[in-house]
Amino acid sequence: MAPLVSVITPALNHAAVLREAVASVRAQDYGRVEHVVVDGGSGDGTVDVLRALGASVRWVSEPDKGQSAALNKGVRMSSGEILGWLNADDLYEPDAVSAAVAFLEAHPEVALVHGDAVFVDGQGRELGPCAQVRPFTYAELVRDGDFVAQPAAFFRRAAFEAVGGVDESLSWAMDYDLWLKLAARYPVAYLPRRLARYRWTGDNKTARGGFPRLAELEDVGRRHGAGGLASSFRLEKFALSRRAAAEQWRAHHRRAAAGLLCGGAWAVLSSPRALGAGLRGVRRR
Repeated sequence: MAPLVSVITPALNHAAVLREAVASVRAQDYGRVEHVVVDGGSGDGTVDVLRALGASVRWVSEPDKGQSAALNKGVRMSSGEILGWLNADDLYEPDAVSAAVAFLEAHPEVALVHGDAVFVDGQGRELGPCAQVRPFTYAELVRDGDFVAQPAAFFRRAAFEAVGGVDESLSWAMDYDLWLKLAARYPVAYLPRRLARYRWTGDNKTARGGFPRLAELEDVGRRHGAGGLASSFRLEKFALSRRAAAEQWRAHHRRAAAGLLCGGAWAVLSSPRALGAGLRGVRRR
């Protein structure tokens, strides 16, 4: 019998987009999919959306400890031997599950397979490819940062449970930490086909994370031997520091602005990989 796939969707106040995410799971051309939605006690009508979806979705709505806890809870509620993690504002391509299952069935040693994704806006219009996605190597994941598009990743339950699931202490870097934990123990593979659409509005949790998100990513990097921020995150820190410095300068806080600029510049200058990536980006422009 074909393996059961469990898609887990953490949600909190996502009534406006949740129907689309569920519809993208329903539209899969693979027959054995269960969808579990874990809502953190939304107050925006998300529960009404879930009630209207009927028996096609298993769901729970109650206060929780955040996205990481919701994902672990959803896995415990589910039964599939293959897991997908689809946030409430993201979407699957119609053949995403069947493509991932076919790959994992053909490569039983692989614990995690990830594919390509495209960014879409709030209305679902394509913005461009998730250009960071690339063929997988563990060393580059540690040194360069997260190039796995989370909604385009599928992994085996046994491996997920063996590494302890998602770290519930993390608010932003839980997916990156999960990929690193899995890759440290099991083979990971890249499937060069588009599996998901990643919604980017500028108001996403990732976009609003700021310096606390980067500090958490630095802590995760140190756990896994990166020696600090990975190179792509150092470039993010430089860009964020420039924007923050400009705000401080306009507010006539000159010393604060200078400190932010120095900190951002040092994040790049102290890493040959980050500096090289930054210079290559400048030449491409």
